[in-house]
Amino acid sequence: MKMKEGFNKLRGGYYTPKIITDFICNWAINNKTESVLEPSCGDGAFISSAIERLDSVKEMKNQIHIVTGIELCKEEADKASLYDADIICSDFFEYYRDFIDGKKKFDVIIGNPPFIRYQNFNPSSREIAFTYMRDAGLHPTKLTNIWLPFLILSSMALNENGRIGMVIPAELFQVNYAGEAREFLAEYFERITLITFQHLVFDEIQQEVVLFLGEKKSSIKGMQVIELKDLEDLKNLALKKFYDIEVKELRHNDEKWVEYFLNCEEIELLRKLRENPEITATTDLFEINVGLVSGENNFFLLNQNMVNEYQLANATKMVIGKTEQLKGVILSENDFENLIKKGKKVYMFMPPNLPFSELSKEEQDYIEYGESMGYHQGYKCRIRKNWYCVPKSWEPDAFILRQVNRYPRIILNHVNAVSTDTIHKVRFFEGVNSEYVAAAFLNSFTLALSEITGRSYGGGVLTFEPGEIRKLKIPMKNAQMLDVEKIDRLVRDNQIEEVLSYTDGVLLKDGIGLSDCQIQMLRGIWIKLSNRRLGRKERVA
Repeated sequence: MKMKEGFNKLRGGYYTPKIITDFICNWAINNKTESVLEPSCGDGAFISSAIERLDSVKEMKNQIHIVTGIELCKEEADKASLYDADIICSDFFEYYRDFIDGKKKFDVIIGNPPFIRYQNFNPSSREIAFTYMRDAGLHPTKLTNIWLPFLILSSMALNENGRIGMVIPAELFQVNYAGEAREFLAEYFERITLITFQHLVFDEIQQEVVLFLGEKKSSIKGMQVIELKDLEDLKNLALKKFYDIEVKELRHNDEKWVEYFLNCEEIELLRKLRENPEITATTDLFEINVGLVSGENNFFLLNQNMVNEYQLANATKMVIGKTEQLKGVILSENDFENLIKKGKKVYMFMPPNLPFSELSKEEQDYIEYGESMGYHQGYKCRIRKNWYCVPKSWEPDAFILRQVNRYPRIILNHVNAVSTDTIHKVRFFEGVNSEYVAAAFLNSFTLALSEITGRSYGGGVLTFEPGEIRKLKIPMKNAQMLDVEKIDRLVRDNQIEEVLSYTDGVLLKDGIGLSDCQIQMLRGIWIKLSNRRLGRKERVA
């Protein structure tokens, strides 16, 4: 997936290894194929493989011109034309509007769509693409990358027995902006095969990809996920054999596809428990939102020496700004004292929201220092009435990490601290015991569910936005029997397995009546998915 500098970086031009183009073409093209489309053919890598495949199928020799390639860049289109296919220099979305929509369908569509963010997406082309997506019931946003409408419109250009094989970013599995697309694809194709790789397979690009193989008609319906080590494994993957791999039932909703790494029994157990009325939704226990957005942490976050130097004790509030500052499931006074001793920036400058002239001399001196450093010129600061005042909201009872390494957790706020936007804030509803919730959160079901609810990219970190935390569920029956201080000590000692053995017995076995086998399966799901995620971090590094 080498990428030329400059021009190709902007146009999303990535070049696909021949092992991948050969595999997709060999899978997609058979002796019934009468038309092939490559909607972003670049210099012709897929075109070449398609023609080789056609030449190898006895009934289709000399059928070169059933292959159509579309390429926006003339220089690249000229290269692709050397393969003697029908190459059209055009924008795909304009071509779709003028020559495909309501006029033509294809047996096979193959390719590696461009990866271009919204702001670099040509506005007129983007409007065409988004109009067709909206017509299909989707709601594209400014987060939508160009690969997504390429995949959706290409799917709609297939005939009733069509097949599509595309190289797609692995974010298809989990990003929120692709949720509607997952639902669309699950309804549009009777069978979907996703091939993933443990190792990055594109040179010099830290982008994890999957091979998306969709069949509009299939005798065996559902989803199968095949995880390979690298391109050599793909080269050795027999097309006839991979149809023997377990196929899972496709849910026609926007749920993330990470769960399809599990087997059918594991998926069914998770789905059953998500619908169990005895397990409480987080939305019934607390509200969650992002922490404070300072706009310039270098100015607003201070350590004890800086507070003393500028005499700002009355204008600061304790703050947690980094994940590493939260160790257990309780943030205590002793924790804060240790952070202060280590020189950590655990104070936030929070003067009264008053005109500069009405502030204390100490506050004015510090603000003038900030302006001398240019901190007031950042966007978030610049748009405020008083740039030096961070907008306030409710104070948290607890925190939840936005990005986690091994597992998420709730951390009780026993020091009345605030947090920056790297850490989410939690406020429990009236009548909810915060200690019970923090203790019960750490169980094998909730941690397994978190792995398919959060988002993880090539670096292995599991990321949660507030909306994803709201989709989690916690078994609260018997939570009053848990000792949160015991759990805090075990978490600090990195004894999460001991925590789960303790909480699973109280909550899952005695609380909702799960068997030892079911509990073991849930633990295995969490370990399997978290190890896979963390393993990718090591491979990228």
